[in-house]
Amino acid sequence: MNDVLESLLARVETEQSSPRNVSSYWKHYGSLTEVKRVHGRLVLRAAGMDPVRPQGPVELIVRGLERWSYRRVTARYRHFPKVWREALGLIRTLGLGATYNAFKLSSALSLLADHWEEHSLKPRTFYLIGDGDGFLGALIRRFVPGARLYCIDLAKMLVFQANTHMRAEPRARFTAVTGGAKTDPAAEIHFVSPDEADSLTEAFDCAINIASMQEMNHESIVRYFHLLRRTGSRDHRFYCVNRVEKTLPGGEVIRFHEYPWRGQDQVFMDGPCPYYAHFYSRQTLARGPRWGPWGFRVPFVNYFDGEMVHRLASLAPLP
Repeated sequence: MNDVLESLLARVETEQSSPRNVSSYWKHYGSLTEVKRVHGRLVLRAAGMDPVRPQGPVELIVRGLERWSYRRVTARYRHFPKVWREALGLIRTLGLGATYNAFKLSSALSLLADHWEEHSLKPRTFYLIGDGDGFLGALIRRFVPGARLYCIDLAKMLVFQANTHMRAEPRARFTAVTGGAKTDPAAEIHFVSPDEADSLTEAFDCAINIASMQEMNHESIVRYFHLLRRTGSRDHRFYCVNRVEKTLPGGEVIRFHEYPWRGQDQVFMDGPCPYYAHFYSRQTLARGPRWGPWGFRVPFVNYFDGEMVHRLASLAPLP
């Protein structure tokens, strides 16, 4: 376990000294994200993402109202009650709080579980591209016991993910695929840096990307689609949730419909993402509609800067 963390921490230093194919978004927020040891203790401070974190009494009320506002959405998902119970158990294990991030990831997994049941699918191997603090991967492991995970991300984020997985499942078998290292067939959870992702060979059943391709440059997105088209199992699914359009700090514009989709891809679901429309906060942080005769915003309700869409597809293989 410690060897895995040490390998990832060493990779952080390499990426910082020689960043490759990193968008202006990650150059900015990556420099603000802290991954370090202080007196032998791991210190992690994230920038540019919403981690699952502890909550005070006021936020508990706000988050409860937030989930209530999505009640018509989650009522559609047959598996949401079961997934949410697993999420709450994981939150307790990690000593954290039921934030919007935990809610949206639980909603995503519930949607997928409904689809798997409808199509008689039993996915076992997952590729998670850009899993933030690792909550989704840890939740999948609780909902799909024995699932094999390939967590693919920049080294700094892999440290966050490894920390979450090791706290959630200290007895699981981990491996770090960095610096030319190969995957360990005995491992259950693999932490893979983007450069090593091209060497993956195990066929995946389900790949998931939630709100991180919108922060990559186009070259990186193309590489990931190439990987997924090369390694997908016969009945694989790729679930992609990202903003319709996002302008990065350096001026790059990333558009969902310009990802390298193909006409031969089989699309099962496509359109606005219903559980990713708004969030609550004690402050008014984001732009959005105004209501009332005076044009005032509803207190605590915040909207994202752009529409979030999702697509569930089976990608056509490489020619």
